[in-house]
Amino acid sequence: MKILNNLHLDKNFTINTSSLFILNALNFLLTIIVLPKLISTFGIAGWGEITFAQLVINYFIWIIDWSFPQYACKQISIYENNEKKRNQFFINARTSQLILFFISSIFLSLYGFIFSNNQLVYYYSILILFGSFLQTYWYLNGREKIYETAFLQLLNKVFFAFFVFATIKKGDDISTYFFYFGICNIVTGIICTIRIVIQYNETFKIGNFSNSIRLIKKSFMLFNSAIIGNITNSAIPFIISSFYSIENLGIYNITDRIKNISIQILNPLSNSIFPKMSRNYFNDKEKANKKFLNFLLIFSLIGFFIFLILNINLDLIISYFLKEKVNGINLIARILTLSFLSNIVYESFINQYLIINNLFKEINKIKLLVLFTTILFGIPLIYYKGILGAALTNLTYEITGLLLAIKSFIKTKNKKYFSY
Repeated sequence: MKILNNLHLDKNFTINTSSLFILNALNFLLTIIVLPKLISTFGIAGWGEITFAQLVINYFIWIIDWSFPQYACKQISIYENNEKKRNQFFINARTSQLILFFISSIFLSLYGFIFSNNQLVYYYSILILFGSFLQTYWYLNGREKIYETAFLQLLNKVFFAFFVFATIKKGDDISTYFFYFGICNIVTGIICTIRIVIQYNETFKIGNFSNSIRLIKKSFMLFNSAIIGNITNSAIPFIISSFYSIENLGIYNITDRIKNISIQILNPLSNSIFPKMSRNYFNDKEKANKKFLNFLLIFSLIGFFIFLILNINLDLIISYFLKEKVNGINLIARILTLSFLSNIVYESFINQYLIINNLFKEINKIKLLVLFTTILFGIPLIYYKGILGAALTNLTYEITGLLLAIKSFIKTKNKKYFSY
């Protein structure tokens, strides 16, 4: 109880966390209903093709997001009670994302035209990009309305689940997946935009392009670290697809999804604490450090409990997602559950301490070393051990990132907080 009291959890945090756990539970249920249906409809090879296309498309989504899920969320949180500054930042950030959307759409279209045999996948994915532009979740998170973000994301999955069961059928081209996913993104993006304009009275207009470009430059270091992290996450699938069949990629993606679903279970707690920790570090770094360590302890204990539940029920979970018998998949999934434990602690150091304290150079160093580790170990391990080597590579880079993040925290915890 003393640890919880030290965190000074208020009504907003309690509402956010409890609401998010309920919404994420529903989100989880939808995922475990929809994913087997998709795998059954398109087959493991088709799912592997979808996975590969998503890897490419995600890079353009990350460009539109830039660093705003963290950087803009933090600024909105700090300017919570300063309507003029908050509104001006909102306009500049949205204009920045509009610029990035047009750039991303052009290059995604070119990629589809030049490199793909199924160009419709990438043309339809422009709908996904536009939906991502409209989904200004960083604003809601910064205002500590994180449960609204979760509700919109759940709504997106409900819409998509409807299309999966009512419209998509065996024999359909995989481009239909991206078409309906894009439509769902746009619908929820429009709802998000209307909500922000009507409920929170923000002005939704095109701002000054010079200011918006300056904002893009100002937040580039954080974006750079995010892209390096995303390259690390996608390096393993790219290596698998280079050495083995697209079917192997599909199998690995299924086990990796189990790990990611586990991470999503803890997202409510992590997302709810971010705006609060931003203000805590802005006001008093020494006290905030203590609150961060208390949060880390609670977060790790919950993560360990999920880890135990996963391993006890792993055979049942795998058999639900994958009807076909695949040799060694249980061992791969168990390795990735260990990776899950390392990941949640590593991401806590990155998101709740390093990002909030503007230690972007430290983050870039860590993520570059993690990427180097992934390539150094990934190529030989995956070449000789296949998707088992991929799981071992995943665990190796997660542990490496965790050790480097702990080292960075120890080195900088007593340094002055710099706000900009």
